[in-house]
Amino acid sequence: MQEKIIRLLKKHSEERYRPDDSPYTAIDLKHERAISRTTGTSLYEIEELALAAGITPTRYSRNQLTLSITDQQQLHLAHIAVIGLGGLGGGVTELLARIGIGNLILIDGDSFDESNLNRQLLSSVANIGVAKATVAGSRVQDINPAIRAQTHIQFLTAASGHKLLGEAIIAIDCLDTIPDRFILEQICKKKNIPMISGAIAGKMGQLTVVFPQDKGLVNLYGSAENAPDKGVESSLGTLAFTAAHMAALQCAEAVNLILKKESLLRNGFLFNDLSDYSSEHIKTS
Repeated sequence: MQEKIIRLLKKHSEERYRPDDSPYTAIDLKHERAISRTTGTSLYEIEELALAAGITPTRYSRNQLTLSITDQQQLHLAHIAVIGLGGLGGGVTELLARIGIGNLILIDGDSFDESNLNRQLLSSVANIGVAKATVAGSRVQDINPAIRAQTHIQFLTAASGHKLLGEAIIAIDCLDTIPDRFILEQICKKKNIPMISGAIAGKMGQLTVVFPQDKGLVNLYGSAENAPDKGVESSLGTLAFTAAHMAALQCAEAVNLILKKESLLRNGFLFNDLSDYSSEHIKTS
């Protein structure tokens, strides 16, 4: 069957040119869907075979040449968990789907309410009261039907977290309470995967990457037992452009980790302040 699919991909692909006139071999979604119907194969598997054969799904043509077709293949095969689908998590989900992360695990037990409309990308008047995970899964399919999205309408806990993260090779922390971040960190350490942790408050955002052997969040918050439940966002609020800015940084770091690039945020914290566009990178070791 794979040989048949590859033959069909080659038959329906065509040479195109990027804005710099460099050539690439492209396959359009309409042809992918036709091959899917003909062979009974999922779009995920079809794009996996296309990328392996050097054929670029058209939606990824503007990812190149910053990302090679081999890079795109690695993104397609990756499994990433996004925990919390609000201001940060909605933006992260949108960007990961657009850049081509092939397997997304979307976790949140909450539903949208009217107070979310100021900054949560996935929220709308029409989906007030709808589970955030449900909306996130639908949005991913609207953007990129070749992605496999698992949705979990439940909050991550110490008991459920290991199972919820499944095959994730990276967890992206978009949670809104400090104790929950510590719980996720411990789960990631037990699963031996890195965590990309972000938080926002007003016009400020923070970002760090924690590998299993790192001290991690204790360097920022102190011990889990003595850490406050909420950060300064409880008094400063959370703004749309801050959420979008930090979500983009989390997505960029996820791509770096998938492609085995060194994390400059490991054992340190990045603090951005959009009120004066200042940025500070503090190393902890």
